[in-house]
Amino acid sequence: MRWFLFSALFFLGCGRVCSRSETLNGLDGGASSCVQSTDCPRPSSVLVCGMDEDQLRDCIACIENRCVRYRPEACP
Repeated sequence: MRWFLFSALFFLGCGRVCSRSETLNGLDGGASSCVQSTDCPRPSSVLVCGMDEDQLRDCIACIENRCVRYRPEACP
């Protein structure tokens, strides 16, 4: 499924894929805090980002003590 999504974005974006980030919110509505990426809540189908290159996939990272989700999309 992910390969299909990546391929579709590749062809629709003329070969350029960018990542869109969004801060994950906790149950209280505030940003989820973390010390490392594995502290962040995530669905089982979403990976933990390991390196900057991983941000072109659907993954979760801990950035400046905030949980952030990166999602691939076609570049403008």
